[in-house]
Amino acid sequence: MAVRFFGNVLTFAVLYVLFLIPTYVLPWAGSNSLMFAAATSEFEGQIPPAFWGHLGALGVLVLLAFSRGRLIGKSWLAVLPVIAGLFDLMPGLSMVPFVPTAFHVVTLILGVMGGANALASSPETQP
Repeated sequence: MAVRFFGNVLTFAVLYVLFLIPTYVLPWAGSNSLMFAAATSEFEGQIPPAFWGHLGALGVLVLLAFSRGRLIGKSWLAVLPVIAGLFDLMPGLSMVPFVPTAFHVVTLILGVMGGANALASSPETQP
């Protein structure tokens, strides 16, 4: 059942984009700069809740890419959202624009386009 769920290209693409949206919205709440958020926050040295949401969304993106990558024979696909997450959350690296976006777009393209032949011949997706 899970193989058919992640085997569907539309399901992968929609879920990936759905969990990608918080990674662009939450930085406005200070989720990608822990030093700035800790210095200016009313949380008094604690990690702000927006960071946990951002980290959770990135974690789901990694799991989606890993599941899809294993299914289409590209297990390394999960590395791309991990690198995007590093550029998104690391101080200094988060100042480089569009690098996380590029990694996410490549993940989507490879996840959608790379699986057409692999899924058709996979015994797990046959009825």
